[in-house]
Amino acid sequence: MIRYLIPAVLLIAAMGCGGPSPHDGPPGGGPGGPPPGAAQEMSPAQRLEKTMQDLTVRLKLKPEQAEKVKAIIKAGEDKKEKMLSEGERSDNPREMQKLFERVHQVDLETQAVLGKVLTKDQLDEYKDYLKEQRRRFETGKKPGNAPPGGGRPSGRPGGGPGGV
Repeated sequence: MIRYLIPAVLLIAAMGCGGPSPHDGPPGGGPGGPPPGAAQEMSPAQRLEKTMQDLTVRLKLKPEQAEKVKAIIKAGEDKKEKMLSEGERSDNPREMQKLFERVHQVDLETQAVLGKVLTKDQLDEYKDYLKEQRRRFETGKKPGNAPPGGGRPSGRPGGGPGGV
């Protein structure tokens, strides 16, 4: 089960910074770009640059705001990346839940710090942007992409060999 959670956590973390989704399409909008799912292969630096391009336009950031926003988002992403790399060592579902909670807390802290740099309207638009990114992530999930057995070990409805 954990082997399926780690990629999901990493993808959720990427979504926290508003990285591109498989629905964004190739750069320039034309055919022949990277295949869907290639967005997950972007480096953290590339995701941050894509996010900043999107936010600069969408939030109408002034240059000095853009610099501050980039630093704030990068700091949050660095924290999450460190947490996630440490979390990869755990097979304990409780530990994974704690990890999800800590990642979410970092997202909330990042939003609070951004609130000191952005206007109220910009912060509201940023929150809308995050909602859209999450929605894109959710709609990008296809039923056929579920692991065998519905994501449960041994494919049994109750989970493991004992039906727990």
